[in-house]
Amino acid sequence: MLADDAPVYESLSPRDQIYARMLFFSLWDKAGGFGSYSEGFEALRGQRALRGELRQVLRYVMEQADHLPVPLEGPHADVPLKVHSAYNRSEILAALGVARFGGQMPGSFAQGVLWDEAHQTDALLITLEKNEKDFSPTIRYKDYALSPRLFHWESQSTIADTSPTGLRYQEHERRGSHVLLFARRYKETDIGKAQPWMLLGPATYVQHEGSKPMAITWRLHHELPADVWSYASIAAG
Repeated sequence: MLADDAPVYESLSPRDQIYARMLFFSLWDKAGGFGSYSEGFEALRGQRALRGELRQVLRYVMEQADHLPVPLEGPHADVPLKVHSAYNRSEILAALGVARFGGQMPGSFAQGVLWDEAHQTDALLITLEKNEKDFSPTIRYKDYALSPRLFHWESQSTIADTSPTGLRYQEHERRGSHVLLFARRYKETDIGKAQPWMLLGPATYVQHEGSKPMAITWRLHHELPADVWSYASIAAG
């Protein structure tokens, strides 16, 4: 979509259209005033210098990648996200089909939890190290890795273990719903921009303690990379 001879949005395969929407909302997380994806990409086509710079940045980033990405399978096989790859909020919402014209725009999304009805999936967006400036005491949840496979996560403070959401977390396997964990170390990068989340992958409920919030232990289907395990365990304090 950044090439001079990029195809039109409507000619793309369904999967490539999702990738295109991930790009679209990364550029314009409030839709940029456009009335359609095609309108936005037509405007991008005229930005030759910008497209050239973005191609250079993408090549550099791909060369620096230090984690082996693993495609999602099973119920998420149609979601073009890869385990142990990092994504910004707009990309995640677009990939899950939540961000779309006529629906929610990424710029209006501020929660750390998302219920994706189409895929029957709870997406949990976790910031491991929370400072006092950005996180009030009521939302400074204790989220950390217990081991390379086990992850401790606290729900929002309003979620009781007997509530519909609390029960869905506990009974997701029986009900046929799913859980995806995303995590980042800090809220911002060292240049003050939002840090992306790494997709840790699907997870399964193990146990929980308490209520409002629930302290849930999840079992990850994929082992944490060594560097992520090192800082995710430190977050336990």
